[in-house]
Amino acid sequence: MKKHKIVLGFLIIFILIFGQMCNSGETTSESAKNNTSPNPDNTLTSEQKAAGWQMLFDGKTLDGWKFHLGEEGSDNRGTFTIENENLYCCGQPKGYIYTEKSYSNYILSYEWAFERPEDLQADSLFNGNSGCLLHIGKENALNLWPVTLEVQGMNKNAGKILPIPRSMNCECTYNKESRDKAIKQVGEWNKMEIDVNGAQILVKLNGLVVSEVKDSELTHGPIGFQSEGAPIRWKNIKIRER
Repeated sequence: MKKHKIVLGFLIIFILIFGQMCNSGETTSESAKNNTSPNPDNTLTSEQKAAGWQMLFDGKTLDGWKFHLGEEGSDNRGTFTIENENLYCCGQPKGYIYTEKSYSNYILSYEWAFERPEDLQADSLFNGNSGCLLHIGKENALNLWPVTLEVQGMNKNAGKILPIPRSMNCECTYNKESRDKAIKQVGEWNKMEIDVNGAQILVKLNGLVVSEVKDSELTHGPIGFQSEGAPIRWKNIKIRER
C-alpha cells in the first residue's frame, strides 16, 4: 500500500510539471505569433539609436512637418492625420507633406500600405498612387508637384524614380523584375529603404534593389510624401544622416 502511494505521488508531480511545460509552450507560441516586430512601431532600438538613427514620425504628432495641398499650397485640413499611430492620408486633395529640415547625405527607411478596395479582383488592376519626394525644391514645377526626385509609390511601379520636371538632368535605372519579386499584395505593409548620397540614390523595396539614380542635378532638400488620390498609410519613418 505504501509503495502504491509513493508511485501515485510521483505520477501526480509528473502530471503537474508536464502541464506547466505545455502551458508555457502555448504562451510562448502565441506571443511569437502576435509580436512580429522586434520593437514597437515608430520607436528605435538601443542599437539603432547608437548607430545614429532618428524618427521622422513618432506616431503621435506631426511636429517637424509642413504641408502643400493643391497648387495654392493650402495647409492641412484633414488630408494627413494620425490613425492607430500610422501617418494616414485620405488621398484628397492632392499635395504633399514634407519635412521642415533639408537633407543631403542619409539613409531613409519607412513602411507603407495602401487600403485594399473590397471589390479589387487582382493587384494588377489597382491604380492607387503616391510616392516619396526627395530633394524637394521650387514649388509647382509640374502642376502642383515641386522640383524633386520622386520614388514612386504607385503599386504597379513601386520604387521607380521619376524626376520632376522630366527634363531634369539625371541618369535613372529601374529593375521591374526585382520590383515584381519584392512587392507584397495590396493592403500589406511594404518597406522602402533609400540610400541618398547627394546626387547618387539607391532604392531597395523589401530588401531588393529596384532603382538607382546617378549624377542628379538635385543634391539636397526636404523629404516628402504624396497625397495622390488613394488612401495610404506610413509608419516607422526614420533617417540616419551621415
